[in-house]
Amino acid sequence: MNLPRTILVTLAVALALVLVVFGILGNWYWFLTVGYEEIYYSILVTRVVLFVAGFLVFFGFAYLNIRYAYRKAARLRGEKPDAIPAAGFFAGVAAIFAGLSVAGAWETVLKYLNQTPFGFTDPIFGLDIGFYVFALPLYGLVLNFLVILFIVTIILCALPYLSGGIGVRISGGARPTVVVEEGATTSLRDSLRGYVPQLSFLLFLTFLTIAARLWLARYNVLFSTGGAVIGAGYTDVHVTLPVLAILTVVAVVIGVGFLVNEKFKQLKVITYGVAAFFAIAFVGIVAGAVMQGLIVEPDELTLEEPYLDHNIKFTLAAYDLDSAEEEVFPVSYNLTRRDILENNATIENIRLWDWRPLKTTYEQLQLFRTYYHFNDVDVDRYTFDDTYQEVLISAREMNIDGLPSQARTWVNRHLVYTHGFGAVMNPVDEVTAEGLPVFYMKDIPPVSPYLTLDESRIYYGEDTGNYVVTMTTTDEFDYPAGDRNVYQNYGGRGGVALDGFVKRLIYALKFGSVEILVSGSLTDESRILFYRSIGERARTVAPFLSYDSDPYLVVADGRLYWIIDAYTTAERFPYSEPVRVPSLEGKRLNYIRNSVKVVIDAYNGNIDYYVIEPEDPLIRTYGEMFPGLLKDFDEMPASLQSHVRYPQGLFEVQAYLYATYHMKDPRVFYNREDAWVIPDEIYRGSRQQMEPYYVIMKLPGEASEEFILMLPFTPRNKENMIGWMAARSDGENYGSLIVYQFSKQELTYGPMQIEARIDQDTEISQDITLWSQSGSSVLRGNTLVIPIEDSIIYVEPLYLEATERGTLPQLQRVIVAYNDRLTMEETLAEALAVIFEDGTDGVVPPIDETDREKLLRIADLYDKANRALAEGDLGLYQEYVDEIGRIVES
Repeated sequence: MNLPRTILVTLAVALALVLVVFGILGNWYWFLTVGYEEIYYSILVTRVVLFVAGFLVFFGFAYLNIRYAYRKAARLRGEKPDAIPAAGFFAGVAAIFAGLSVAGAWETVLKYLNQTPFGFTDPIFGLDIGFYVFALPLYGLVLNFLVILFIVTIILCALPYLSGGIGVRISGGARPTVVVEEGATTSLRDSLRGYVPQLSFLLFLTFLTIAARLWLARYNVLFSTGGAVIGAGYTDVHVTLPVLAILTVVAVVIGVGFLVNEKFKQLKVITYGVAAFFAIAFVGIVAGAVMQGLIVEPDELTLEEPYLDHNIKFTLAAYDLDSAEEEVFPVSYNLTRRDILENNATIENIRLWDWRPLKTTYEQLQLFRTYYHFNDVDVDRYTFDDTYQEVLISAREMNIDGLPSQARTWVNRHLVYTHGFGAVMNPVDEVTAEGLPVFYMKDIPPVSPYLTLDESRIYYGEDTGNYVVTMTTTDEFDYPAGDRNVYQNYGGRGGVALDGFVKRLIYALKFGSVEILVSGSLTDESRILFYRSIGERARTVAPFLSYDSDPYLVVADGRLYWIIDAYTTAERFPYSEPVRVPSLEGKRLNYIRNSVKVVIDAYNGNIDYYVIEPEDPLIRTYGEMFPGLLKDFDEMPASLQSHVRYPQGLFEVQAYLYATYHMKDPRVFYNREDAWVIPDEIYRGSRQQMEPYYVIMKLPGEASEEFILMLPFTPRNKENMIGWMAARSDGENYGSLIVYQFSKQELTYGPMQIEARIDQDTEISQDITLWSQSGSSVLRGNTLVIPIEDSIIYVEPLYLEATERGTLPQLQRVIVAYNDRLTMEETLAEALAVIFEDGTDGVVPPIDETDREKLLRIADLYDKANRALAEGDLGLYQEYVDEIGRIVES
């Protein structure tokens, strides 16, 4: 009867092991292709070793104790001790879960073994911050493991004694069962009395572990979030810490009492000991509440002042805000046309195109087929003909769901429609006469007057979640060319070769696709490409880093690359305020550094991790854990270094915290006397918080323009602007933060005040109302605050889009505000000319009708020339270019 069941269990276990091995091999082959097999091997071995160690310790301790309990309970009942497979079964199951839990903590163990000191200490215990980040988590892991081990063992060891007292017996055999007997052989009290010596010893170990846990809990007080202080406050230091120390001693004393009780075998000792512990703990809680309510709160500022100072200093250090430079920005409204001209590079890089309507415009003008998709529009900068230009760029990725439902076959999804193609790029400030972007890169295959793109195909991107198989006998769709399609076969180095039945079986199981196993299109030369989503790809290699949710595309050296900002994070930094970061999937942390830039080749899928902040202790620890993973930033090609930018996600966190923590005086901080907030703006008729924005501008005191990320601040509960923060991205200045503060005695308009002035302007509001009633809707783009010299100008673009489907947002007007002047014109140049109309030197005057006609003619000829070039008609292309030259000369 038992044989078939045994065979079935054996087969099930064998099948599970085969699936596990196949899963490991599937990942191993992939890691070999990307060159990081050592990383996978190190993590895998560490997890296996930890699982085995955790399992053996848990099972060995629990089983030996349970075995002893079963034999002693049987002797008390006058029975012969039987085999106890039930005890082994329960202990084994618990040990498996314990082993898995320990294996999941591989990163904690490796970080402890390779820890790097932070170089500064906490103000309470005088310990290096590395103790809290690296050591404390491991100590807590070990102690939690032991507490669970002892408690589980106590419960399992009680079963045989309880069964003897109430007439319940756990039978042996292949399938353990509970048997209720007619009567108990011994009383429950006598049975439990026999358990007292073993229970006392187990409670001794438990309370010793609890004592160690309480001792460690003293350090956790430095992460407290209650009261006026983040971290240990007055009550924590003067009550909580002493109480925890007392409880530690009490737990040790009680534990020793349990050990002594092993000889006396008194149940009341156990009862009184546990009750005493909880009573003392309760008294400590009450003492803390009394101290806080009667002593601290009436004089909170005075008593908490030194701890507020700790909170401020350690929060600034944890978020790299202690290095932010603070400068006074004396706003004066004395700009002239000459000032505008001398800051021409800033003016020409004012971002008139908001990415949200621009994405819709891209989709209308540059998708061409429903199976293409623009996932996002990113901001970057390039140098064209010695001109530093801010641009917007988006990758044209493959969107399989855009195919008709009947065409979404396995062959189409995984063999034919395998990749996206090219990118779209436009400068942030240029607009055609129709209100559309001027493309610096467009069409399929991509054409560009400035950039060369030798490899345009995108096999790895933001929106490529499905696997594909390349180098099959089925041609891959490449791109549409008029009324026909062009096909090709992948020639890159990405993917795992399906050179054998075993590999095909492994990936057929991995992806639940029998077609991989039976398809006649696959050969030994075929390669399967998976983990194609760049975020997932980077995370699979280095799961210990956190990755920004906004990768961006770069055109460099004739290829397409993705750059992802990767962070080192911790949540055990003393006295630092914790936050949840939306760009990191809501992750909670209280320490962050953007230490790594990840570069992924969009065609081959190569992944490189470049360290841009080598002094970060966490990234140095990861470098020790995984030699060969991290590269020096100097090893990144110069063509990519020039596109590294300060990440918006990190900047948002820093700006949010700095709005409060710029108040470095504890008294000012406590009263929030000078609290700032991130201002709001209007978008699609709704008020929403401003987002940081990239801009090319000349910072005060600097000789040339640079690419920065900036965000203004307003005082809490007020709308005027109080200052702005900038993060630098270029060259040696990368990562520098500067905060410019305005005078508190003079009014500097905030974004919402500018929005209100726009709404109150009779001519502008009438035009907006008229446009909104004629089958179109008006979109108000970002309100950009642009510092120039020692003044501020405000720029807000206006877009029109049809209210029906198939909308095509067009940039139709630009609003400019400066001091008490406000105007709305068709172009930025015209608006600036109106604002700075007094004086003769300065900006280019408004374009007259003759020039406008010439520009329209040039734009038309330019489009025709690009089409001729795309079709290979070089003669016609040259004719159009010559005609453009004649118009320019005229």
